[in-house]
Amino acid sequence: MGTSAYTHVVKYDGGVFAISIGGNADRSEFADPLGRLNGAKPWALTLFALPDGLDHGAMIAAGREADTYLQAGGSANAMTVQIRKPGGHQWDVESVRYIVGRPHTAPEALDVPITLPRSVEMVGSSEVFSADEAADLFVGYYRTGDIPPQYALRPVEGWDVDGHSVDLPGMS
Repeated sequence: MGTSAYTHVVKYDGGVFAISIGGNADRSEFADPLGRLNGAKPWALTLFALPDGLDHGAMIAAGREADTYLQAGGSANAMTVQIRKPGGHQWDVESVRYIVGRPHTAPEALDVPITLPRSVEMVGSSEVFSADEAADLFVGYYRTGDIPPQYALRPVEGWDVDGHSVDLPGMS
């Protein structure tokens, strides 16, 4: 297959547009599009690392989807950030999608609406991000493959070994 100069893919609005980026992207690669999100169009940004030896075109041709990623959706001043990563064996799943938030001590009501084109995602107040803070998370994820450990993760969906989606309701 050969080695690609590209290391990651940035997808816009659920995949209507995607670009491959290399190992030297700067903060503006994420801050600029996140700052333009308006909850309708544009409404989402997703980042994932390319598997070794594959470029994005080869992934598409092989029918492979990214199973680890960071994504944000909503508007520049009120968005949800979500991460999917391996784990979740306590729920009999192989990977989990989490809503990212700031640490909080008491249970939190999911009473903040994040407007998306075809739905409204309800999140807690600790789970609402601005484009600026989300850009920092994207830069960290781009560089390390994860987000800083001080963020709280609320599991919302898992995938079993066969790739089937499993709801994780009420998990926190």
